Amino acid sequence: MNLLVAIDFSEITEAVIDHTRTLASALKAEVFLLHVIAPSTPVLDIETDPGTVHPLDAAEILPGATVTENRTHLQLHELAEKLRLNGISVSAHLAYNDEVDAIIKAAETFEAGMIVLGSHGHGAFYHLLIGSVSEGVIRKATCPVIIVPSGRK
Repeated sequence: MNLLVAIDFSEITEAVIDHTRTLASALKAEVFLLHVIAPSTPVLDIETDPGTVHPLDAAEILPGATVTENRTHLQLHELAEKLRLNGISVSAHLAYNDEVDAIIKAAETFEAGMIVLGSHGHGAFYHLLIGSVSEGVIRKATCPVIIVPSGRK
């Protein structure tokens, strides 16, 4: 079984990694960590390639990458190493696109049997204006989706 784990580096990330560790160990699953860098102008309807998923082979500075991309790269590798120390097979990947489209495309690419992501627990007004990545993934996914709640009430 392959688990696609979407990481956004929010306060819920550690809980997502903890649940991933439990699931991957129980299912003997391979983990694909994914962070999505969304277009900087989401108001404009810019079409990007949803198939652009870049594997990150080593935790080192990427030539030509922005400071944010390098920081993200290093943080992903730190999370991957935490899972590796528990005997879990894991790889880290970056995608550049709308979050929902990138997660769905990566799930197809990695033949994910399950998608794991966190929910921030924003209110109804936020979802009305902005929408929800977890809701979008649930609507479009062809495999089960595990949502790790933020714990907010």
